[in-house]
Amino acid sequence: MDIHDELRFHLKTVSLIGVTVIVSLIVYLGIVEVVRAVFKPFGGFVTALHFQQIRFGVYGLAIVAVLLIRVLRQAMLRRLPADDQKTALHKLQRAVLLTLILCEAPAILGLALFLLFGLNIDFYLLLFVSLFLVFMYFPRHASWEEWIKG
Repeated sequence: MDIHDELRFHLKTVSLIGVTVIVSLIVYLGIVEVVRAVFKPFGGFVTALHFQQIRFGVYGLAIVAVLLIRVLRQAMLRRLPADDQKTALHKLQRAVLLTLILCEAPAILGLALFLLFGLNIDFYLLLFVSLFLVFMYFPRHASWEEWIKG
């Protein structure tokens, strides 16, 4: 199997995982809408006096996830002189998988905020952040080809 066939195979696998992340984000949206409809008006399952601090902490964690994507991608995609194309391809695949996982983090945090305190606007905002990140970092054939040739 030459490098182009291997690239297509790995790209297909990672793209499928990316689509799965998008589907999971849609499922989270469905969960929020069902809970809002069933428990109308939904105020969350927990009553906390200091929910604002928790809210800010969750937003802080979402920002950390975004920063981690940038830092870890750079570190993981650093090429060494000894790296051949197959090694580079494996580095790229691992970096993209980790990126996709971290892209989902803001939406999961937003879902937690919603379930705890009923903060649906916060969920929508963090869901949008996750969707934006997934589409920004979704694996694309042209960029993979360019990076492998590097």
